[in-house]
Amino acid sequence: MSIRLWGAMALMLLSLGSHAQEVEYQLQGLEGELEDNAEAYLKQLPPLKPEQIERFGDDIDMAVRNSLQALGYYNPEIDISPAEDRPELLVIRVAPGEPVRIRDLDIRLDGDAAADPAFAERLGKLALKQGDVLHHEVYEKAKAGLLSLALTRGYFDAGYQKSQVRVYPWEHAADVELAFDSGLRYKFGELRIDTDRPVERLLKPLVDIKPGDPYQASRLAELSRSLSATRYFRQVEVLPMVSEADENQRVPLSVVLRAKADNEVELGVGFSTDEGPRTSASWEKPWINSLGHSVNTTLKLSAPKQDITLVYKIPRGHPLNNYYTLQGGYQRLDEDDTESDRLVASIHRWDKSVTDWTRDTFIRSEFESYTQGEQRDSSFLLIPGVSFNRTRVRGGLDPVWGDTQLATLELSEPWWGSDTRFVRLWGRTKWLRSIDEKQRVIARAEQGAVWVDAVTDLPPSLRFFTGGDLTVRGFSYESITPLDENGDRLGAKYASALSLEYDYRVAQKWRLATFVDTGTATNDYSEAWKVGTGVGVRWLTPIGSVRLDLAFGVSEPDTPWRIHFTLGPEL
Repeated sequence: MSIRLWGAMALMLLSLGSHAQEVEYQLQGLEGELEDNAEAYLKQLPPLKPEQIERFGDDIDMAVRNSLQALGYYNPEIDISPAEDRPELLVIRVAPGEPVRIRDLDIRLDGDAAADPAFAERLGKLALKQGDVLHHEVYEKAKAGLLSLALTRGYFDAGYQKSQVRVYPWEHAADVELAFDSGLRYKFGELRIDTDRPVERLLKPLVDIKPGDPYQASRLAELSRSLSATRYFRQVEVLPMVSEADENQRVPLSVVLRAKADNEVELGVGFSTDEGPRTSASWEKPWINSLGHSVNTTLKLSAPKQDITLVYKIPRGHPLNNYYTLQGGYQRLDEDDTESDRLVASIHRWDKSVTDWTRDTFIRSEFESYTQGEQRDSSFLLIPGVSFNRTRVRGGLDPVWGDTQLATLELSEPWWGSDTRFVRLWGRTKWLRSIDEKQRVIARAEQGAVWVDAVTDLPPSLRFFTGGDLTVRGFSYESITPLDENGDRLGAKYASALSLEYDYRVAQKWRLATFVDTGTATNDYSEAWKVGTGVGVRWLTPIGSVRLDLAFGVSEPDTPWRIHFTLGPEL
């Protein structure tokens, strides 16, 4: 073997040996935030060999001291020595000592911000307080928070005249002084609209910003969200032109709007255990004229159900909160012992309040030809009604808090042309609350009632059934209902359903769940309620939560079981 090859092998062995002997650190005497910060500072040091400890000992000592000073501990006692049996293990014994506390806190506001209630509120909630341990990150966040608040409220010339921390380690004290000068508050100026469509009538109710109003970034963000939510535009930009402010501190606003394509088509596929595989297609014309009229047509196909719906929307005032819709559609249903063909036409008036409640006042006409078990019939109904709904969610696709409510009242009378007299009321509520970062609870309640002479006077679409993915798991879709002498489903005058679910996060996008559901569809509440319980898994995806449940009908003698699969938002 050549000398050169022997040399290469020796270098490899030395490098392996040196890598195996890199210095490790063991901290003693620290815990919690102090220990975590010291470890973070030590990780920033370059890898050391045992023979380099003496040479770099001061650097190790300084790293630990700096980590403690950042948290207000300026007088630590530090002893650094290798472990007796492991020279590559460096033991760092630390006594952090008494922390430095804020003795004198002097925060001064100059300029227009001195009279701004938002700054008074921010100062009242400031995490930097007299008597607290001096935490340098808290100090920096307090400084940045005041400056950020100034920029969002139009103090574009704001800055610190003085910002300093004087530390007296031997006195365990620090004096903090902040002198913040906001300067003048800027105002909104003229609105400069750049658009490829005539939008004046649509923008007028959406824009509540007037020239001369005090600047607030939140109002620009709200305008941008509202414009995007109208679904008229593919591009929305709302920008303050600060560099073009005039001598009166008025900032022009640039609004750039680009309309969506004249026609938009979407295709979708899905699956649920209630309906099996399903597909959908929609065609939308988001902009018909300068009044903001739009039209949308949706086709949905699954094995038991096929329907097509057309919705024509007419804004009246605020396009998001006040509008009419003209709706029409056809639905074909063929499932178990229900077969139905249904034609619907309706007009709706929608109004959304500042409390997020949406009211839908409508009148609907429908003709339905159906077979329900042994009954073959048809009906024509003219149904006025009103519906209220609200959904509130925090946390986006993986909500941490939220609730939804929906209630609908419908009437029918023969004297205005309907075949049947009835009053129908249906409501549902669902609540999601988090216990902590990993645990949450989901509760659901549903109640329906229809006052009619006989349930057979109603078409199947207005009778009550329950059971399935979204009501009582462990039972097949709409299988809970009174039966006739042949075992065919009849539908009911009343329906109730309750559910309680507990979810636990086991990974970033995975949760395990356990639940219990109960409910009934009945004409007199003489029957025992059905009960289903089970376990499930939740997987968070970019399009919503995928939910897979194994449920058991524990109220039944043979305890049937079903697998339920659903995809979509929790609320």
